[in-house]
Amino acid sequence: MKGIALAAMVAGIAAAAVSADASTPASRHQNSLVQPSCPVAPAVANAYLRAQAGRLSMPRGAVISEITKQTGADGEFAGLKPCDSGYPNAVRFWIDEVIKAGTDNSTPKA
Repeated sequence: MKGIALAAMVAGIAAAAVSADASTPASRHQNSLVQPSCPVAPAVANAYLRAQAGRLSMPRGAVISEITKQTGADGEFAGLKPCDSGYPNAVRFWIDEVIKAGTDNSTPKA
């Protein structure tokens, strides 16, 4: 008899939990989607410079330091956000121009 009463009580609690969860809006879980992480300019630069190892005319650390100065707190570089199309290309282009020049002359100094 106790077993039947216990089973009925468990079934009642489970039914209450299911019906309570069914009344919550389904969109609650849509807000918790994880955004893809996109590498910021210094990470893009590091990977690109590693591939250019034998052809660098400046130390890799100097280039990374300069690109870090050009990167905003939110990762913005050259007006692009890290997940924007063309972001890695903008970083690589900037690096190529700086290395060609041998110095950071891409921004005017005050």
